[in-house]
Amino acid sequence: MTFGNLRKSLGQKSKKNHYELLRFCSQINTTVVGGASKLFTYFLKNYEPESVISYADRCWSNGNLYRRLGFKEVSITKPNYYYVIGQVRKNRFNYRKDKLVKMGHDKNKSESLIMEELGYHKIYDSGNLKYEWSHN
Repeated sequence: MTFGNLRKSLGQKSKKNHYELLRFCSQINTTVVGGASKLFTYFLKNYEPESVISYADRCWSNGNLYRRLGFKEVSITKPNYYYVIGQVRKNRFNYRKDKLVKMGHDKNKSESLIMEELGYHKIYDSGNLKYEWSHN
């Protein structure tokens, strides 16, 4: 389980004692009963956050883990998009218009049009569930 400051790229402003739960995972084919709860409890005790947010990808999660940890669902984000290049899904961040223009592409064309002309396909996910834990 890893934590970090609130991410500016997600429209958040970093504030003291406000965190984002960035990742939780376990070894493949391994279950540690109560592992997430123990790690989160340790974090709460040692860092005393006012709030913690996190996102559950709707393609893979229904958010049960967050509810068990005491988080409340606060919103559902819009779907995100990715590009398929070859057989690989690539994050759109690396194909922003400013980067494409620096590579020599027409500044008067949109990111989507440039990528379409290059033969790359855009795909969408299902968005995320946004959760928040608050110190009461």
